[in-house]
Amino acid sequence: MEANIVISRLWCEGKLVTAVESDDVADWVLQQRLLELPDINQLDAASFKRAQLVYPELLNLRLQQAKPNSLTLGDALADCLEAASYFNIENHNVAELDDNTHLTLQQAFYSHFNRFWLALHQLMLLQPEHKILVDLAVAAPAFCPDLPAYELALQRKLLCHCVGYYGIEFVAAYLHQLRPELIAYLADRLLYQVDEVQYLLQLLSKWQGEEVLASRQDVIDHLSDKLAALS
Repeated sequence: MEANIVISRLWCEGKLVTAVESDDVADWVLQQRLLELPDINQLDAASFKRAQLVYPELLNLRLQQAKPNSLTLGDALADCLEAASYFNIENHNVAELDDNTHLTLQQAFYSHFNRFWLALHQLMLLQPEHKILVDLAVAAPAFCPDLPAYELALQRKLLCHCVGYYGIEFVAAYLHQLRPELIAYLADRLLYQVDEVQYLLQLLSKWQGEEVLASRQDVIDHLSDKLAALS
């Protein structure tokens, strides 16, 4: 889950909006930009050329997403339901799984990732209010996430969709199902106005969910610092 925290900080620092200087982590940041940018046309020419070399499959996925999709609603739903099988909507304990099971689930998910991504994107367009989009946005992966954490990127995409569609009240409605690092991510990427950060802080004071990596207090401190900088 720590990928969510890192991505949150990258949005806060502006590194997912514009290209970063070439360094040891530049390619990794480029990979995250390919996963995070809402419009692939936001990618600058130099980054596009680099992505063709190091992440051609991911780049092609985003280019395919930008084109009209002939996937029917029925086929999209079938793929979305299959994607949901890799998430714990009932909040089962992932720690109970052995390492081999984690690896098997992760490899299976990654082998279908492109299909899941396109199907969920199509469902957002055809039925933006569909319950499965909400379920996956607030669920946890059924296996322990590891880099490059495509499963978390897919969930963040759905979370941004739901907040964009329902507004900030979506966070209030599903507060106790959202992990603290996801609330921090929203504050760094979407809900960064003074009144929005204030509201998120109010919600966090009532939060009673499950802490995984980031604690509630960690996120409260982060949002408090953010609010102070905005004031």
